[in-house]
Amino acid sequence: SGAFGVVYRAFQPGVGRRVAIKVIAPEHANHPDFIRMFEAEARLVAQLEHPHIVPLFDYWREPGGAYLVMRWLPRNLRSLMAGTPLPLADALPIIDQIGGALIVAHRHGIAHLDLKPDNVLLDEDGNAYLADFGIARTIDRTSAPGSAPSQMRDYSSPEQLQGEPASMRSDLY
Repeated sequence: SGAFGVVYRAFQPGVGRRVAIKVIAPEHANHPDFIRMFEAEARLVAQLEHPHIVPLFDYWREPGGAYLVMRWLPRNLRSLMAGTPLPLADALPIIDQIGGALIVAHRHGIAHLDLKPDNVLLDEDGNAYLADFGIARTIDRTSAPGSAPSQMRDYSSPEQLQGEPASMRSDLY
């Protein structure tokens, strides 16, 4: 669970797979600004096809409720690190996989803006997947980048923390 809702592990019997269902907290489900952000996340993720971006399977919203259905992945990078740095040999494949996912997002003009160990999910084989595009936004490369998110994040780039415009480079920081 988090500030905006809960993620549940579920089983989709029609196709025989485990899924993650991201359910928005009821107090946010009718807030117009939050719902715009939620719908934008669904549209952004649906655009992105890459082996290391968590795929979106379904989306639903009605007054009083909203959810996303995504691939279930059992752990995240934070749990793998367990408070200690990863050996370089273990870190390099993760960097390569998430870097490839960011390249695709950036090619589509999308900056993730919340890259952190909690948003890098891992499958049973240790492959990494970029997740949670909740504060991501489209940035037009031909114009000035959009403003930075109002919330400070643990892994934010210096320009985000200083309230300056964020860009694709913010993800690389």
